Amino acid sequence: MKITLNDDKTLAYIESPYNTEFISKIKTIGAARWNPSKKVWQIPAEHIDLARNMMRQVYGECDLPEDIKYVTVELHFDEECRSNSCAPILIFQKEIARARGRDTGAMVGEDVIFTEGKPTSGGSRANYITIIPAGAIATVYNVPETLLDSELPDGVTYKTIQDDKIQDYKSLIIEREKLLARLEEINKILGDDNSNE
Repeated sequence: MKITLNDDKTLAYIESPYNTEFISKIKTIGAARWNPSKKVWQIPAEHIDLARNMMRQVYGECDLPEDIKYVTVELHFDEECRSNSCAPILIFQKEIARARGRDTGAMVGEDVIFTEGKPTSGGSRANYITIIPAGAIATVYNVPETLLDSELPDGVTYKTIQDDKIQDYKSLIIEREKLLARLEEINKILGDDNSNE
């Protein structure tokens, strides 16, 4: 997500993932318009703080660096999950899957991996839907922890899982710091002034 200003700093351009709830909220700002050439929402610059609050409510974050904890969740689809007409399936404000037509199948969202089952499409040509079958399991990365209280579709449960790569990375950083500190001690004992060799 990103917010930029125009040259005379009177307009703010908002880049954000597609989300019908955000669209509904941003339209409550006077003079808010979709700019099709830039593919951004355009609002008066004096309403940036309001737009950021809307982003936090919908996405759990905004364009500013904040102290937000991200988690990885595993979604379990105990029942078939169907989208509204021509819409993606969103969970924790993440696009899990999106059909592009009745017979196209469905594309998996950017931070999503299906480990069991896979999404598909259905419905009619004019009113196609995204379908995730019962028994499917998906791992979703980079979920803002603040969104874990969001309402889930019927028949969908989740559990937070430990991201071993992140944990391994943190462990390696800690181990490196300990080794560098120990190397510095050894160099002092040996009387070696050049501790980088």
